[in-house]
Amino acid sequence: MKKLATLLFASLLGFNSLSAQTMGGPDAYGYIWRDSNDTLGPVYNWIDILPLTGAQEVRFLADDNTVGSFPVGFPFHYYWYDVTQFWVGSNGYIGFTNGQISAPFGMIPNTAGTQNFLAAMACDLLFDISNVAECWRYTNPAADTLIVSWINVPFYDAGTPSGIGNNEFQIILSAVDSSITYQYKTQVGSPATGTNVVIGIENNSGSIGLQHSMNIFPPVNYAIKYSYPSNTTYVVNDASTSYNDNTETGGIFRSRNGQQFTMNTSIKNTGNQNLPSYNVFSRVLNSIGTTMVSDNKLSLASIPGQTENITMTNMFNPTTAGTYRFITNTQLPGDATPSNDQKTQEIVVVDTTVTAIRLAYDNNIEAGLGGLNWTGGQGGAAIYFVPPCYPVEVTELYAYIVANPMSFGYSMVLYDDNGTGGAAGSQIDSIYVPSTSVFTSAWNTIPLPTPDTIYSGGIYVAWVMNGDGLTLGQNQIAPFSYRTFEIISNTWAPYRYRETEDLMINIGIEKVYISGAGVSENGMENYFGDFYPNPSSNLATINYDIPFNVKSIVYQLYDVQGKLVNMSSAGVHSNNGKLSINVANLDAGIYTCKISVDGDMVVRKLVITK
Repeated sequence: MKKLATLLFASLLGFNSLSAQTMGGPDAYGYIWRDSNDTLGPVYNWIDILPLTGAQEVRFLADDNTVGSFPVGFPFHYYWYDVTQFWVGSNGYIGFTNGQISAPFGMIPNTAGTQNFLAAMACDLLFDISNVAECWRYTNPAADTLIVSWINVPFYDAGTPSGIGNNEFQIILSAVDSSITYQYKTQVGSPATGTNVVIGIENNSGSIGLQHSMNIFPPVNYAIKYSYPSNTTYVVNDASTSYNDNTETGGIFRSRNGQQFTMNTSIKNTGNQNLPSYNVFSRVLNSIGTTMVSDNKLSLASIPGQTENITMTNMFNPTTAGTYRFITNTQLPGDATPSNDQKTQEIVVVDTTVTAIRLAYDNNIEAGLGGLNWTGGQGGAAIYFVPPCYPVEVTELYAYIVANPMSFGYSMVLYDDNGTGGAAGSQIDSIYVPSTSVFTSAWNTIPLPTPDTIYSGGIYVAWVMNGDGLTLGQNQIAPFSYRTFEIISNTWAPYRYRETEDLMINIGIEKVYISGAGVSENGMENYFGDFYPNPSSNLATINYDIPFNVKSIVYQLYDVQGKLVNMSSAGVHSNNGKLSINVANLDAGIYTCKISVDGDMVVRKLVITK
């Protein structure tokens, strides 16, 4: 809510200019805009999405914040790249990366601050419980149009708690022609003196953008359309790191003195030019920033949109328990967008030789921001845990409760990861914690009366509120797991702040030793990694390194109905190397791979996509 002094006289002159100018551009890439006053411009046609089936309210917008991410519903071509998710800013914009924009609102383009956004009316607006402001989003059934509407949103005014004035406007993305349309239905009142407004678009580096206007409030019954260039001469050399280890760059647990960790990463040509080979640099750092292992590899030459999976030769040996960071950078000379060069994955090494093992992604430090809770007392949060070894029993759950002013209880619910694409599926267990057993500003330990056994894959652990004001702890010390989820009205979504914090839910596990029942007591599971890439559509590979000689390694792949769909034609006889499975001819879905090592069984899950 910072204010920028702006001359009213300049604003009035700008408004007169807006009335005369009906088109603008092109920007450096080739975008132009036309408004509804232009003979070739769009026709103003407000689309009321609230009555439409599938429209969803964007909840929890507040003063100067963002909420997301949400799916666009289709790949939307923006500048030279496709975007598939977005964040909604309370101050009248959507971003294709998570970044907050507040007063003073700068000119477009601008390499400073947040980039990669669409500013329909970037101004100091106010969402507050004392006003009736709403925001809604809708993707049509044809999956080619996204509409985001701000409704009854006032301006912020320091002297008016509920704001002043009223604004209604919307952003429309069309996959049909890659166009962006802003529409303005209502514009009543004016903000506090000195508040400015910016309308425009900006790319992911902030070096390119097209500003429609600045310090000029749009008229009502008005539309602006940004048209994608039919051709462009703009040259973009851009290489990015797509993910480390798994498509979410999700955090993982590893056993101390267990299997070495292989640095697998995926890179992509995200520019519009063919790229020569360039260096890719990976390393694993400990909690104080000391490099434990590092390696470089040259990429292949690539065409725009081409991806490449890279496996580094040097491996991380997890000899000491603690939190580590696996970081990869693409190092293309003259890279156009340095912000997408790097990905960081959290690796937590735990001692699995002890009886009781606690799995946690947080650093046991609560951020002191008041905690996470949902207004109305309904909702929750969850974390996905994949144990470092198998089989294990989940014996205890932990939740850090910050506050409970109304003395409510909560529930802890466990789900299998047998949902679509590895999502939360079947409910395994549920435990209610009464208010008399809730302790604030402290970890709450919830023993499982009957431990749940995990033989492969992972488990989702959800914390579910049973009343208003109950708050869960937040940890904001990097690295972050990207394994967090929010639950609102029984709907799961990736946690909107997963890029900047972890939620404070832990689990306690114990190793299970089953002699003669297909599970090795010597920890054979520890010598095998996970499949990569996972999900896979062509070739899925798993690395293994067994510290003793073996006679034979064979595998069998089963679908979700338990049908054998693939198996090894001959046994592997080396005690270290790679096991690869061609899955190109298999249907999309979740598969179970059983790997037999001289009679000992190793089980891994594999997701196949098309």
